[in-house]
Amino acid sequence: MEKFVGYIRTSTGRQVLGLEEQKSRINQFIETTSGELVEIISEQETGKNNNREKLNIALNLCVKNGYTLLFTKLDRLSREVEFLFTLRNKGIKLRCIDLPELNTLTLGIFGSVAQWERELISNRTKSGLKEISKTRKLGTPSNLTSEAKRKGVESIIRNRIENENWKLAKTFIEHFQMKKGYTSLTEISKELNLNGYRTRRGCSFSPEIVKRLIGN
Repeated sequence: MEKFVGYIRTSTGRQVLGLEEQKSRINQFIETTSGELVEIISEQETGKNNNREKLNIALNLCVKNGYTLLFTKLDRLSREVEFLFTLRNKGIKLRCIDLPELNTLTLGIFGSVAQWERELISNRTKSGLKEISKTRKLGTPSNLTSEAKRKGVESIIRNRIENENWKLAKTFIEHFQMKKGYTSLTEISKELNLNGYRTRRGCSFSPEIVKRLIGN
């Protein structure tokens, strides 16, 4: 019987629902297999840091006991393809719910896409803030408190990321249609959600939202 260690992660402590969703999907996966879930390890840490305390605990359990590391999406584990292959080369068995046919080839392809998306978001966010700074001063009025200045900058970054969500989803749709040909709005929205894409407000895609996105 294959034994699994579940690993779930969100970037901040405010994303509690994200953890619950991942936990629920792992439990559902176990129910449909003959495997055994040893433990679910939860972490709230940025994915940019590959040296995460809870992830290391999960990896050590897998190495010592021959367990399989189970996670919902590739980016919950890492967006760096080199790190993903390091785990594979160490002999750690990986099982991704959204990528059931995970192997050396698909790990390289989807790992590279995840890394590209991370770099794209980072570069565009930095570029956007640079352009904004040319036309306005960020949080410089003397009557603003340090807290108000911090929230102002966070708001700008958040809005920029939300816009990135929209652009990344549109890019995915274009590639998906090129590969599959014409597909229904329902099918496209399903694929977006399965691959972890979110709307500007961080919600799941519906056929109506996909129609609006394609029309932009």
